[in-house]
Amino acid sequence: MTARRLHIGGQIRTTGWEVIDANPGPYVDHVGDAGDLERFETGTFTEVYASHVLEHFDYKDELLATLKEWHRVLAPGGMLHVSVPDMDTLARLFVDRQRLNPDERYLVMRMIFGGHIDQYDYHLVGLNEEFLRGYLVAAGFAQAARVPEFGIWDDTSTAQIKGVPISLNMSALKSRD
Repeated sequence: MTARRLHIGGQIRTTGWEVIDANPGPYVDHVGDAGDLERFETGTFTEVYASHVLEHFDYKDELLATLKEWHRVLAPGGMLHVSVPDMDTLARLFVDRQRLNPDERYLVMRMIFGGHIDQYDYHLVGLNEEFLRGYLVAAGFAQAARVPEFGIWDDTSTAQIKGVPISLNMSALKSRD
């Protein structure tokens, strides 16, 4: 059986990866809500990747439910690769008036609250390593570790402002038991 891999919110077609996105496009295999993967059976994917998607879910009810859903569709021993805007880094950059001019600080503000380019581009939570790790553990993931980059795509997981990486990248394992 061929391993299946899911790219949530992907913007390009890549061999070996299926893309699910809220908006249809030539690269999208599945149009739908990233928090509702019921179309996929439990244990369908060996890898799930999502860059700058989780911040679009409400921290009170949706975020944990979404991570549990991503955990469900992963096969035992499967890996989640997730990237979010790093609230700690963005907060430091935003208040650093010596380093950033007003236009650059405005860009940081957009990274915090979303670009507001469509109905989905609003951020509902700010995550740092401590918070994201807590949500991952609560969703059932094991061995969540921060990584500098995933080396899969050149996307928002590698974004920088004035040479400062602004994404928090973590890989989390679904245990085999």
